[in-house]
Amino acid sequence: MKLNYLHFLILFVLFSCDTTEKKNLEIAATNFYTQGIHNRTAAEWEPALGTLIVWPLSIPHKLVIELAKDNHLFTMVEDKEAQKEAEKWFGAWSIDLNKVTFMYAEQGVDAWWTRDWGPSAVFTDKGSYKLADGKYIYATPLTDMACNDSLQFLYFDENKKMELTQIDDDATIPLAKQLGFELMDLPFNNTGGNVLTDGLGTAFSTCVIYAENKYHGIDAENFLKLNDSLLGFQRYNIISNFEKRGIQHIDCLLKLIDEETILVAEPPEDHELFSVYNDIIEKELSKFKTAYGNPYTIKRIKTARWINERLAAYTNSLILNKTVYIPLFDIPQDAIALATWRDVMPGYTIKGFTYALDDEPFVTDEVKNHYRVYGWNDGDALHCRTRAIWNPDILFISVNTSNTEVDADQNHNVYATIIDYSKKGLVEDSSELYWRIQGDTVWKTIILSNTKNEHHFFAEIPNQKSGTTIEYYISAVSKSGEKATRPITAPLASYTRVVK
Repeated sequence: MKLNYLHFLILFVLFSCDTTEKKNLEIAATNFYTQGIHNRTAAEWEPALGTLIVWPLSIPHKLVIELAKDNHLFTMVEDKEAQKEAEKWFGAWSIDLNKVTFMYAEQGVDAWWTRDWGPSAVFTDKGSYKLADGKYIYATPLTDMACNDSLQFLYFDENKKMELTQIDDDATIPLAKQLGFELMDLPFNNTGGNVLTDGLGTAFSTCVIYAENKYHGIDAENFLKLNDSLLGFQRYNIISNFEKRGIQHIDCLLKLIDEETILVAEPPEDHELFSVYNDIIEKELSKFKTAYGNPYTIKRIKTARWINERLAAYTNSLILNKTVYIPLFDIPQDAIALATWRDVMPGYTIKGFTYALDDEPFVTDEVKNHYRVYGWNDGDALHCRTRAIWNPDILFISVNTSNTEVDADQNHNVYATIIDYSKKGLVEDSSELYWRIQGDTVWKTIILSNTKNEHHFFAEIPNQKSGTTIEYYISAVSKSGEKATRPITAPLASYTRVVK
């Protein structure tokens, strides 16, 4: 009898431990981001050292001035003579050359579009930092709206043979060497203007990316597997093409502005693409789930015609650290677009830039011949011609904000993932939850508690009465000197919870 009881007790304990462990795993999977064995590709809003551009310029000089003033300017030139020319103009524009790094690489026909051929930042599962270099051999092709439409390439030589953009594809090799970063060679097309990520293993592209890779010999199944294993894209959301005929780059249709929010262009109701954009939202984007399993918040930015039926591409903007740089089209809608960006990006500095070529102090014949009068257009604007160089020592924070409503008698737990890629370690007791009741001016602090996973933290906000709105954010400091908050612009921006 005693043996039977002892046997039962042992089984009960083992079952309880197993059940507890499974419950802990479920909590971790639900409430935290876990990089685990996956690589992680940085999102656009993550900390950057500065911006990669090309000289001679294909962007307005006032944008160059602001990019250098706000961060660091990585400027690709072909040789010493080009650098001297750039230094002369930068000096005339009062740009501090201490905030400029010149890098040498041969420039091909698509050099301006650093977004498309330029490298993305990958943090491996071991915590190392690499620049990921996708294939960019065939100049960005055009296609119709159907996902299986044939591709039309842009450049042909005098013998009507397709001209490859191998020079642009190879430019990342000397750039990575000069920056001192290891290069990850991707065996598939990864055209930057058509790849957006949340930094949590989710990517978005239009279906032209399948066609580009099929042309390169990579079928859809293999493309997805390679993206998962190399870039860490465990969820790849492929949406419909949205242009009647064009390059179909997703950054001209929408913008991921954080892990949970998509900003989508809204054409005038009488425009032929109005229903196309709405169908993509209702039939596709609304069905996707965030890394934490929730529907995305979808916001709209109204656009307008600027030349005939061509739409101003306000989503083709650059998010760099705590500033958003927006292309303007010298039309009345510009003011509304800027106001929308300010509304959807609280705490960020919003800067807009027109690009009339006649107003530029320095414009090459190549730029004039290509754009003629105005430097931005509906499928090629500011985002296309800039690319971040991300910080290899990122202090990464992700907060699960799923619980936007909690019961008055429910624990108000907040869950955060913090990864110090500098590997220097977090400053002790520096990882904190800041919270307050909406309307209060003083923030209360709670030091985050660790879990068994070194990157997973939590804190509990004291219970509040029904009807209360709680504001909160997370802050952390690394021994490397890096500091970070989520939201990025906290305390100017914060998360909220409503007590039911």
